[in-house]
Amino acid sequence: MSAVVFLFAIAAAFLVIALAGPYRLYWRARPHAGRQPSDAALAVGRIAAFGVAGVFVFGGCSVQAGVDQRSWSASEVREAAEDAAESMAADTQIRRDPTDGYTSLIKADVIQAGEDQGPSYGVSVEQAGDGHDYEISADGSGATVCMHVTEEESSEVGVFVPGADSGNSGSIPEYDLTATVDDGAC
Repeated sequence: MSAVVFLFAIAAAFLVIALAGPYRLYWRARPHAGRQPSDAALAVGRIAAFGVAGVFVFGGCSVQAGVDQRSWSASEVREAAEDAAESMAADTQIRRDPTDGYTSLIKADVIQAGEDQGPSYGVSVEQAGDGHDYEISADGSGATVCMHVTEEESSEVGVFVPGADSGNSGSIPEYDLTATVDDGAC
């Protein structure tokens, strides 16, 4: 963050020089006996000072964008969790492992939803309790959101796998998921 402030401070200094005139500051302090630059040289110096100020502003904005990409904010975590909830509701799912629940599915959806928000390795999804409550957090945000998932058996046939349930049907049921997102831990 200090690098961003430093770059903007340098840009401000060059902007002052461009507005006051780069040579005017020097020649006013000197006696008029010396050779003063022409008006064209003063104009070129001003344009150059504006250009250098623009370069430092661009550099400051680029550094700030890089800093933003390395961390999540609380609103970005909530937005990605809400997008993941919508994504889960769009498709039917096969029941997951009871020890893991839908943790891996939620994590993949949050990472996909927050692709440009922050680093994917910073996303954490943990099952809270024995039900279908999941705590979602991300590095740098300092915020946790709670996603409650409800599953209902789908009216669709399911996935056909011969002998999957040791019965005659040979299909694994699919579930329609709905999810709600609340601020704070579960």
